[in-house]
Amino acid sequence: MSWKQKLFTVWLAVAILFGGLLALAEHFRNRLDDPDPARQRPGFLLPAGSVKAPDAIVGFPRPGHKLVVFFVRSVEGQLLFHDLALQSDLAAAADVVLVTWDGRSPRITQGLSAVIPDRDGRIARAYGLSQPLDGGYPVGYALVDGDGFLRYRTLDPHCVGMGHNYEVKALLRAMP
Repeated sequence: MSWKQKLFTVWLAVAILFGGLLALAEHFRNRLDDPDPARQRPGFLLPAGSVKAPDAIVGFPRPGHKLVVFFVRSVEGQLLFHDLALQSDLAAAADVVLVTWDGRSPRITQGLSAVIPDRDGRIARAYGLSQPLDGGYPVGYALVDGDGFLRYRTLDPHCVGMGHNYEVKALLRAMP
């Protein structure tokens, strides 16, 4: 076997290995993820004053108050947040609104400013959340600054329950 054939064999083996790993990663993608991975949890805020928050939730956002809007399909059979302390931390930093597709309320509502049903998806569309891979109701969150501008929106299948609340708190600290 010549050195060119050996080199081609090594190249082919590496290409097959990485192709297989890519196929495996795609197979294990969460069906609640954003079809465009670049739009899911990008970690940077939208420019201040660029997108006015929608008036889709009566009474929110309140002038001078930051707002976190969590979007979930259902709270049935799950803890709302990893623990109540995380929920209380968020409530100290901003108004926290839970928007549920099924309209059910969680067992623990302490720290929540409101629980709003969204059976037709109107609120999620108003906030500009993408439709996930499975085509169902989006699961994620949006952040509004104290001036009433949308600063962040993302799909995040683990925004409640497992909790990425450390990310939400860091983004809230970065907003005026």
